[in-house]
Amino acid sequence: MTKKSDSYRILVADDKANIREMLADTFQEGGFAVTTASNGLEAIEHIQKESFDVVITDLNMPGKNGLEVLQEARGYSPDTQVIVVTAYGTIDVAVEAMRLGAHDFVTKPFKLAEIELKVNKIVRKKDGARGSEGTPKAPAWSRYILGKSDQTKQLLKMVGKIGASRGTVLITGPTGTGKELVARAIHDASPRKDKPFVALNCAALAPGTLESELFGHEKGAFTGAAAQRTGRFERAHTGTLFLDEVGEIDPGIQVKLLRVLQDGEFERVGGVEPIKVDVRIVAATNRDLREAIEQGRFREDFYYRLNVFSLRVPALSERPDDIPALVDHFLGRFSAEAGKKVTAINDEVMHLFMHYPWPGNVRELENVLERAVVLAEGEVVTREEVPQEMLFEQTATPSEPVKSTSGSLAESTEQLESQIIREALERFRWNKTKAAEHLGIKRTTLQYKIKKYELE
Repeated sequence: MTKKSDSYRILVADDKANIREMLADTFQEGGFAVTTASNGLEAIEHIQKESFDVVITDLNMPGKNGLEVLQEARGYSPDTQVIVVTAYGTIDVAVEAMRLGAHDFVTKPFKLAEIELKVNKIVRKKDGARGSEGTPKAPAWSRYILGKSDQTKQLLKMVGKIGASRGTVLITGPTGTGKELVARAIHDASPRKDKPFVALNCAALAPGTLESELFGHEKGAFTGAAAQRTGRFERAHTGTLFLDEVGEIDPGIQVKLLRVLQDGEFERVGGVEPIKVDVRIVAATNRDLREAIEQGRFREDFYYRLNVFSLRVPALSERPDDIPALVDHFLGRFSAEAGKKVTAINDEVMHLFMHYPWPGNVRELENVLERAVVLAEGEVVTREEVPQEMLFEQTATPSEPVKSTSGSLAESTEQLESQIIREALERFRWNKTKAAEHLGIKRTTLQYKIKKYELE
């Protein structure tokens, strides 16, 4: 949640106490001033007494329904933005809500990240209208790291802390998670931000070529060396050198890199004169370097020189709450590149994205959305623009919504909520803290729901 002050007011109207309290807690933690209502009549009374920037209202409530709350809110204050929460299968009503002036709608079951993203869009637009005078802004380097999950918030916090240091940084995590973007954020968060940022993929080069790329070479150092050439270290002088896939570096070159880290100097290939450099090293790998040390493929002394600061970028499947922000970013980028206006994905696709395992991580999401923007015929991405293999994965997963053939809407919703909570607990081996983070709720709220649904 990117809220800055209590100058924004939100009204949350829902007859379900657990949903109402969950939303209220989330937005209060984000700095919003939150008012709650347990039914439509109570919501309308609040609207008549005070103004709200955002109203989040359930569609089906006793007394007055969400559409009536919407009409009242828009009637009293045209600037109030209303988000309507609807049950799965009531899309026609949601369309009617949009016709009546709703800003957006969310279908149950929803993830908090979806509503947070929609509210943050409203806030950003209002900030622009107000000029955002005196409002603290996120640091420029944070643009490289997108998302609202607890893991991403912690990553941003760590980047802010270590940016000013001169110490080396080792970034670990699966392929496709955006480790180079984290490295760029570290550079931009440092006093070296106006100096060179030089990147090198160590896995892409043979040992002899890699040595020359790193340290440069003198004329005649080897066959084909027709002139002196400066290496990446010299080009990165006073700045940052990013060594991607550092786990692939030959042990012989690791020795030379260790010397640079220890003494700040090296010789070009074929040279004898030491060259002094001031370079901060940020390295990344998707390998387990401790295992590589045990196997004799990675020097232990080099590992400890690299690992002054350690950052782990988790797989996208571990932080699904980041998906809405990433979707928003990639749609904007690819729409601009394609000269199109594709502004959103529909709720069915969002549900698919939130439950898909993303083996290719953020890079796979990026590729899927680039394809979707090219294929999209309107402003919203539908399942028709999603790769068929993703749809097959969705049908194969056990996390499909429960389809109740009887009972009230409330009973069906609770049945679905119980299933989602059980699956989260099983996924994280009943680690309640991790399950709560995944679900986007407080641990105390999760404990309450476990007791309510008798899951233990």
